[in-house]
Amino acid sequence: MASPPPSPLTTTSAASAPPDNSNKPAAPPVHVLPTQLATIYSYIHPAALLSAFAARFPALVNDPVAEMAQQLPLLALAHVAYVMICLPAAGSSDSTTSTTTTTPASPSTPTASSASSTGTTTGTNEKGGNVILRPGRVGRRRTKDSSSSSATASAISGRVVASLLSLTLTTLLATPVLSILLVLFGAPFTTHHAQTVLCAAHMAILSSTALVYVHGVDGNVWKEVWGAKRPGDIVWGGALGTCVGAWLGAVPVPLDWDRPWQAYPITLLTGAYIGFVVGSVLGRSVLFGKRIRFEEGEDVKKVE
Repeated sequence: MASPPPSPLTTTSAASAPPDNSNKPAAPPVHVLPTQLATIYSYIHPAALLSAFAARFPALVNDPVAEMAQQLPLLALAHVAYVMICLPAAGSSDSTTSTTTTTPASPSTPTASSASSTGTTTGTNEKGGNVILRPGRVGRRRTKDSSSSSATASAISGRVVASLLSLTLTTLLATPVLSILLVLFGAPFTTHHAQTVLCAAHMAILSSTALVYVHGVDGNVWKEVWGAKRPGDIVWGGALGTCVGAWLGAVPVPLDWDRPWQAYPITLLTGAYIGFVVGSVLGRSVLFGKRIRFEEGEDVKKVE
């Protein structure tokens, strides 16, 4: 006796199964802007920060509070320039500029009819180029110089506004959060308040300004940031490197070496700057597109 055919309600096709997006990040890895200036400056900026910090290290040892307060505005200005020149702003199309292609206009496009409907006529000059003729304006050629210049000015102003907003959010939100985390990880609670706040401000600018500039206030992205699940790139690498470097920089503080540079928070700040440089370089190279999964039995996986 033949068995009845399977019910369509119980039959599941492999092709109809929903795709598994559990490993897909909330936002793709961030690329440096595809311009020669952005590429060059993305290497100059970390090297310049580390060189300036090394040059001012003796002054930092002599008076940490005064030196950190003096260098904080310069760091903020340098980092704002860095994100504006090298990184795509949140919500912009800068990251897809290098992959966007323009489609040539079809020869059959009714340009003549559209021109006649607006009261203009189109002619052909001696070299074969189109000339837009208007009543009272003989042979006046329409150019795109004004529109392109206005678009450039609009893009620059948008980057300036985005960078200033990200710096403001970093100052108002990231600095207090990092100050609390420093205290929770062993910083003095009843003393050294100025040292803690200034060190947190330096760390916030290094780690958070670019994150806010690139990702805005996207909640899903920031969940990945706090869960250390972002795919590697120059932004996430710099942020994670800053925090890990500061954590490792705290190791010499309790050691009984009686060195002046062991005073809090000199070694933490040193580790943060070194970690930012190392993390930025690794994030844009060998760790690009990779993220760490903390589930048992899984290692670093490449984000497709």
